[in-house]
Amino acid sequence: MPPQFLGKEIQVMTDGEVKAPAVFVLDQHRYVISQIVQEWQDHGFGPSASGRRKRWWERRHRNYYLVKTTDGELFEIYYDRSANLNHPELRKWYAHRKL
Repeated sequence: MPPQFLGKEIQVMTDGEVKAPAVFVLDQHRYVISQIVQEWQDHGFGPSASGRRKRWWERRHRNYYLVKTTDGELFEIYYDRSANLNHPELRKWYAHRKL
């Protein structure tokens, strides 16, 4: 099955000192994460910035996680850290793709 784009905000419960995702809720379904397969950060500008002047404050600041759930499903989720430091409530988690 090809990857399915989701692009939805999710609720995430974190665990540990590093605050890694442990459980997330997507479309009212609770997924328990059994394994973080891979994690990486994105500090790029994204495809919308091509062809125009790039400014440092327009960079993405995302922490991506490829996670496996207890049901054996793979999801790519991310934490968007790019919100204003004065408004941490704007920082949110998103389900990017189901693989």
